[in-house]
Amino acid sequence: MERRAMCTRVGGWLMLLGLGTGLAITVISAQTPGSVALTVALPDEPTAGARLFVQKGCVRCHALGGDEVGMGPDLGRIHFPGTALDLAGSFWNHAPVMAEKMRESKIQQPTLDSGEMADLLAFLTAYRYYVAQVGGPANPVVGKSLFEQKGCSLCHGEAATFDKKGPSLTKYRGRMSAIVLAQTMWNHGSEMAQVMRASGVPWPTFAGGEMGDLLAYLQIGSGGTSTDRVYFEPGSPRRGQGLFTSKGCLQCHAIAGVGGHPGPDLGDRGRDLLGSVASIAGLMWNHSRPMEAESRRRGLARVTFSGQEMADIIAYLYFVNYANVRAVPAHGAQIFSQKCAVCHSAGGGPRVGPDLTAIQQLDDPIALFAAMWNHSSRMEQELRRRGLSWPRLAQGEAADLAAFLVARRPASQPAVR
Repeated sequence: MERRAMCTRVGGWLMLLGLGTGLAITVISAQTPGSVALTVALPDEPTAGARLFVQKGCVRCHALGGDEVGMGPDLGRIHFPGTALDLAGSFWNHAPVMAEKMRESKIQQPTLDSGEMADLLAFLTAYRYYVAQVGGPANPVVGKSLFEQKGCSLCHGEAATFDKKGPSLTKYRGRMSAIVLAQTMWNHGSEMAQVMRASGVPWPTFAGGEMGDLLAYLQIGSGGTSTDRVYFEPGSPRRGQGLFTSKGCLQCHAIAGVGGHPGPDLGDRGRDLLGSVASIAGLMWNHSRPMEAESRRRGLARVTFSGQEMADIIAYLYFVNYANVRAVPAHGAQIFSQKCAVCHSAGGGPRVGPDLTAIQQLDDPIALFAAMWNHSSRMEQELRRRGLSWPRLAQGEAADLAAFLVARRPASQPAVR
């Protein structure tokens, strides 16, 4: 109960148990010559970084979707481009500016270990997603209109007793989250389809924020007390990945080329899957009938979700491209030569800075960028002393650089496969 209720004011309402940001995706095809897949683990609890955002002092300079004005930009209003490593690259690109502002304010630069860096990246990636889950912007007035337009009112009503084919929605009023309502609609989709076919009612589909507006309409009211309300914990992308396999989704949908092919490859649906809980639920609903038909053709049972499962599967779909990072080590070698070799070597012994392939515990890309962040202040001072500009990383270059450095390590390379 405490985990569900705990929240604090952090540059806007920061739910310590769940908020998130939009992330545009650029995927290097598996067929790109010389490309490799980098291992970036899916988070178990994307919200863990919320605590770090406070503990590490990020909140002193950055708001999260609130009205407060900090020294830095409001991170709750930024759509970060690229994959998790592109976001890590953004940390690096802005390190000199952040260091200068922290010096002016006499703030000590926080250090991050690899786990903390991963938690912050996951949290910032998930911010907008969880904002939508706990009550993001949606229009119940529009939702009421959609309730009529989509034909929902033909089968569902408001009163406890009425003469319609579907159940009363009174009990849902003010009680259930978007996750619960989405799960209920999904699990009962087959029965709804039969009734609609018999009644000649077309199957409703939802575009843009329509599902969110409909759910907002269904959520308003006083159909239950606070003790009756049913909410789920924020979903776990890692658990959702397991469900994606165990529920048989992987038989019809590939992830970056791995899996079945009757349905679309979800590794190529980056922007579509970066919406709110409601928008992802809407996509699932829109495709539920063809999915059901394909399941019947294959002799498979219809997939349903119970308990926490819907929250986990939607969280996985939102994060599906988070850990799907491909890179080209050969390009990374060029980046290293152009932007890093003035101070560092990669297997040739120490120079002004250390040999980046010889430092312990830098066997994965996130650990590498955590170390880069921790030493960015010293690097910035050295570059300024030499009159050199800060080496910025363009989209995709963080992954390529990491792939090159990890592949050059003398020990086994578990982060490249």
